[in-house]
Amino acid sequence: MDIARVLKEHKIEPLRSKDQFFLADNSTLDFEVELAGLSPSDAVLEIGAGPGNLTRKIAGKCGVVAIEEDKRFLPLLRKVENTEVIIGDALQALEEKRSGKQYFTFNKIISNIPYSLSQKLLIELLQHEWSIAVLCVQKEFAEKLWKKEAVAAAVADCCDSDIVRIVPATAFYPPAVDSAIIILRQKSLLNTDFWSFLKITYAKRNRDAGKVFRDARAEMAKKKVHQLSLSELKELWKMKK
Repeated sequence: MDIARVLKEHKIEPLRSKDQFFLADNSTLDFEVELAGLSPSDAVLEIGAGPGNLTRKIAGKCGVVAIEEDKRFLPLLRKVENTEVIIGDALQALEEKRSGKQYFTFNKIISNIPYSLSQKLLIELLQHEWSIAVLCVQKEFAEKLWKKEAVAAAVADCCDSDIVRIVPATAFYPPAVDSAIIILRQKSLLNTDFWSFLKITYAKRNRDAGKVFRDARAEMAKKKVHQLSLSELKELWKMKK
């Protein structure tokens, strides 16, 4: 699918304000689909479907729930067979699914997600059940998931994860920034109380753990907050509950 040509034919100008940078490299799109190990019984969630170039590849393997906020893409997405199209805000749709206000199902995720919403979307996705998520995110954000950060601890608690490919800015239309494909294999759902604890804790990342947590064991008290392991953070969180 020649994205530039399709958008020109439909008189759609990508909006940078909405993070509309579309992955245009076919080999990378095929790689994402391959990573997810799709079978006909799977149902895939795609966030930010845009013109449907990834949607078409997924739909050739199994059903797709494609969420797209921009109504200009609706005529293109409606042409993709085996696809349920939701026009609207992905965060809102997922929150409404959790609360029972909206119904759609998926067991896998393949998405080139809007970069400005990467953390919010990832935290929301960790509150839903699925097996594998293949996400293309900004390279800087992908690297953050393996640093001493609150979001990294949340992901590590819920998933086995890995960076599997760096995607150059030129692979997008229009050219974006260097990105990365990450794969997440879910182990458990995110506990939102633990996530709140992590955000508060990492705001004090450079303080001595013993000064932040009065009940910290001696070996933990000597560390800076950002030096605490995930298991130590879980222990301290359970003590505060």
